[in-house]
Amino acid sequence: MGVHAHSMGVSFDSRGTRGGIAGLRVCSAISVAVLELGTSVATLSVRRVHRGTALMIKTAMKLAAGIALLANVTFTTAQAAELIKVKMAEVVRSQFYVPMYVALAKGFVKDEGLDVELVTANGGDRAGALVLSGQADFALAGPEVPIYIYNGESLDKPMIFCALTATDGLFLASRKKIDNFDWSMLNGKKIIGWRPGSTPELYLEYAMKLHKVDPATIKGVVTNIGQTARDGAWMAGQGDFAIFNEPNLTKMEASGTAHLVASIGKQVGRADYTLFFAKKSWLAAHGDIAQKWTNAIARAQAWVQTASVKDVAETVTPFFPGMTVDDNMIVVNRYRTQGVAIWAANPLVDKDGLMKAQEIMVSGGTLPADKVAPYEKLVDTSFAEKAQKKLATQ
Repeated sequence: MGVHAHSMGVSFDSRGTRGGIAGLRVCSAISVAVLELGTSVATLSVRRVHRGTALMIKTAMKLAAGIALLANVTFTTAQAAELIKVKMAEVVRSQFYVPMYVALAKGFVKDEGLDVELVTANGGDRAGALVLSGQADFALAGPEVPIYIYNGESLDKPMIFCALTATDGLFLASRKKIDNFDWSMLNGKKIIGWRPGSTPELYLEYAMKLHKVDPATIKGVVTNIGQTARDGAWMAGQGDFAIFNEPNLTKMEASGTAHLVASIGKQVGRADYTLFFAKKSWLAAHGDIAQKWTNAIARAQAWVQTASVKDVAETVTPFFPGMTVDDNMIVVNRYRTQGVAIWAANPLVDKDGLMKAQEIMVSGGTLPADKVAPYEKLVDTSFAEKAQKKLATQ
């Protein structure tokens, strides 16, 4: 899709034509003022006029200084406002993607010269469709989306260029409080999962298989409840267990209807779970934008690692209407205390992590073993590598 710059609601082309014209006008104004000032001073000197001369000179100098200051402000404002407008599709809105929201809220993205519009797709398939159709420049979704497209008929294959999360960020919850949870407790129970073939569903099933849950129970996981209807179904009494992302789990806990029993990510370990990808043709044409975005994400990932829970929570709260800073502190702390790195420490997609993700897809029956895509065919590491080098020099 088209990428353009903007300034205070006025469209700019990539060369900043209007900015250049405005600059010329300001420079002309300054030149005229300086010439007039020089003429006035010279005239005053020749005439050796009365005491008012000094006052007139001071007034003229202040006028010139004011014009120069105005010019500087004008140039600074124009430079700050000439941001490249980009549209990105996020699979869902969740604190699971905290580093991305930090990059936006802390101004790291703006520092790179980007103005990013977020579109919440509510589904990996929808996020992928937005990218393929050109309605989004790039997307954040599970690796299954670019992998499915890679194995499909699309000639313009997607490329992954930046990592965000290092494993599954969903949690298994029970309707009743359980002090000593064991995975065998799932046998014969009704479990609300996710959309068939989606990353959350695949990882849930993989974790269940790791713990030898009855195959019949795994096969019977409920996958036909829509993303936006899951909370309502649970509140209405459906299911004995369910997987929830954030902020949904925290809301359910607050209502007393759900109780955390396990972190899916802790069971699975490193498996790159959500990442940024774009069509190969878009990256070829707009690699500079992808680089700027990756630079901002790398900076946010580093900031999140050292920031306090409260600082992180305060930063991302504006992205979650209806949730307080305290609510977000609960979520951030939960992600930090699961005994596994939920967020990727840097933007480089882990090779073993991506292969693990495909292993999970094969296990779930959504990817034939002979369709496993080579890391080099799916990932362009150059953006992450450059971003890390830039961060190291800051």
